[in-house]
Amino acid sequence: MDEGIVMSGILGAIIDGFSSFFSIWQVCILQISPFFFAWVAGLYFAAVARDGKASLRRKVVLPGLTFTAGFICIYALLTMSGLPFGRMLIFNLGSLSFLAGGYILLASLLVIFSSRLPAVEAPIWKLVLAISAIVLGGAFASTYSPCITPALSKIMGLAGRAETTVTGGILALFYGLGICLALTLTCTVLIFLLSKVSSVVRHAGVLRNISAALLAALGILNLTGMMIYYKAFFLGFLVG
Repeated sequence: MDEGIVMSGILGAIIDGFSSFFSIWQVCILQISPFFFAWVAGLYFAAVARDGKASLRRKVVLPGLTFTAGFICIYALLTMSGLPFGRMLIFNLGSLSFLAGGYILLASLLVIFSSRLPAVEAPIWKLVLAISAIVLGGAFASTYSPCITPALSKIMGLAGRAETTVTGGILALFYGLGICLALTLTCTVLIFLLSKVSSVVRHAGVLRNISAALLAALGILNLTGMMIYYKAFFLGFLVG
C-alpha cells in the first residue's frame, strides 16, 4: 500500500477519534470519560493533599499518556476480529470485564493510599504507578463498548477481514489514540482550572476520596454485571 495513503489513514483515524470526543458520540464515551477524569483527578489531588501542590505534567499528563498505551493496545486487539487472538478476546470479553473490574477497584485504593505512602515519590513507586496506569488503560478498553461511527465502521470492516485485519487494527489503535488524547487534554484543562480555586485546593483530600469512590464505582459495575445498564442509560439518549 502506498505510504502516503497509509499516513493519511492514520492521521484521519487520530482526527476522527479525537473529534468524536467533542461530538454527539461523546454519549458513548461517557462509559469511561467520567471515570478517567476521576482517576487523574484522584492522583492530582492526592499529591496536593500530601505536598500542598502538584505538577499537572507529572500527575495528569504523564499518567494520561501512560494510560493511553494500555488502552489503545487492547482497544485495537478487540477490534481485530479477523485474527484468532482477537476473536478469542471478544469471546471472553465478559471474563475480561470482570477481571478489569477487580483491577479498577485496586486502582481506586492506590489513589487513596498514594498520598499516605511516604515513599510514593521513590523510583520504584514511580515504576509501579506507570505499570498500573498501563494496565488500567487496558482495563478501561475492555469495559468500553464504542458506538460505531462512520469512521469506526470502515476501520472495523478492515479489521474483520483476515487479509486486512492488521491494517484495520493499526487504524483502530490510532483511532483510540485520538480518543485518549482528547480525554487527557480535557482533563488537564479541567484540573488546571480547579487548581486555581482556593476552596478546591483546601479540600484536596476530600476530592481525592470522591475521585477514588467514583473509580471504585466503575469497578463494582463491572464486577456485578451492572455495567450494561449504565451503558444502556447513556445509549438511550443517543437512540432518542
